[in-house]
Amino acid sequence: MGGEGSRTFRLSLMALVREYMKTFLIEASLVNELKEERYVFNLLKHIFWAEPSRDFLKDITAMESIPEEDDLDNGLHKTVSAVKGNNGHLDKYAEELAIEFARLFIGPKNPPAIPYASFYLSESKSMMSEVTIDVRKMYLDAGMAVKELYSFPDDHIAIELEFLQSLTERIIELFEKGNREEASTLYGMREDFLKDHFSKWIVSFADNVIASTDEDFYRGAAYMLKGLV
Repeated sequence: MGGEGSRTFRLSLMALVREYMKTFLIEASLVNELKEERYVFNLLKHIFWAEPSRDFLKDITAMESIPEEDDLDNGLHKTVSAVKGNNGHLDKYAEELAIEFARLFIGPKNPPAIPYASFYLSESKSMMSEVTIDVRKMYLDAGMAVKELYSFPDDHIAIELEFLQSLTERIIELFEKGNREEASTLYGMREDFLKDHFSKWIVSFADNVIASTDEDFYRGAAYMLKGLV
């Protein structure tokens, strides 16, 4: 290979290396961001699925949080600080949160923060509407089977968060294994779910929570939800 040809080859090789490093750094940054979001999805899923146990609250006391301007970090700080402020009597605090959970999300009737997407997105504001069916199809298209398919509406906030956590976990695994094509496909499905469905109702739900309680454990969780969209 002549001098000019060798120089051209080296330049081409350097350009390929730079492009590879650029792609690698972008993917590494994306994976780190996805890992943080997976953590938030998991935390919020447990908060909105059922009243918190003492053990769950104890785990939260070990978390570190710093108040920030954005809703996500500020919300996490509110929730963690609320639990740490009650660290000396977690059993009693768990009972108080159980009562507040029922009042906010269950009833006995007309709870102030109904945790189903169909209430916010369907014209009839009814449960198990076409919205629920559409959400179920999104789960199945992404390869996720909901365990309680016929016993609990699929558009409950905790199930949607479980879906996002599970999908994010799969995307991370695929990127780390070098399967970029499948990872990118699932990432696109995740972004479509967030943009076309989740973001269209979750802010209204979160605002209802914030307006309906003085309990920072749940107010903080609501701000975290708003920070996701």
